[in-house]
Amino acid sequence: MGSFRDALTESDQEWIRKQKVYFVATSPQGSDGHVNTSPKGYDSLRILNSKRIVLLDGRGNGCETISHLRENGRITIMMCAFEGGPRIMRLFGRGVVYEPGQPEFDELFEEHFASEWRDPDRFKFVRSIIDVQLELVGQSCGFAVPFMDYKDERITLVNHHRGKTEEARARSRSKDNTVSIDGIPSFLEGTDSGLVQAKRRASSAMHAMVPWVGGAALGAALAVATIRSTFK
Repeated sequence: MGSFRDALTESDQEWIRKQKVYFVATSPQGSDGHVNTSPKGYDSLRILNSKRIVLLDGRGNGCETISHLRENGRITIMMCAFEGGPRIMRLFGRGVVYEPGQPEFDELFEEHFASEWRDPDRFKFVRSIIDVQLELVGQSCGFAVPFMDYKDERITLVNHHRGKTEEARARSRSKDNTVSIDGIPSFLEGTDSGLVQAKRRASSAMHAMVPWVGGAALGAALAVATIRSTFK
């Protein structure tokens, strides 16, 4: 039987701190768009009090969570027991994104994550901190969740970003972290959602026109004209 409460109990907090992986779910506003779920590790969740948690967000090849949060703020964090007694917990709340350089980020990072992530090479992986105010805590049985043994963290992403130059990271940020798959802007530092959406409109127009033109040369000319019109 499931149960719900307004805040985390001491028992909840103790159990959550032992978990090695959790899942973050967000979605666009309204009925359209794609619901996103992301698995997280790296001991990146901190409990500030019974109604507030913060998540260390790493760089990746998408920005679904951040785009959704900046559009509507809704977030659910889910974790389940893979060892010991069965349990599933869902933390429903509202999240705010803070990036490096913002006072809120600097304060939260220094207090909760700096000891593990201050090293400049490791810090290259860090993209933001997500500050979540909890509205509801749900617990259910987890009887269908299998037993699994924890082996180790994967350090692939940290090592990947460790070797990147600032120029390369800026290109990746602009290419992969500007808008969600539904076109919702992330508003992350160093991104230009308007430019990316214009490029997508130009690409769609080009693909739509080429099959109807009478030859490759005419198709190319129309495609160039479309792109120039989009970016002028």
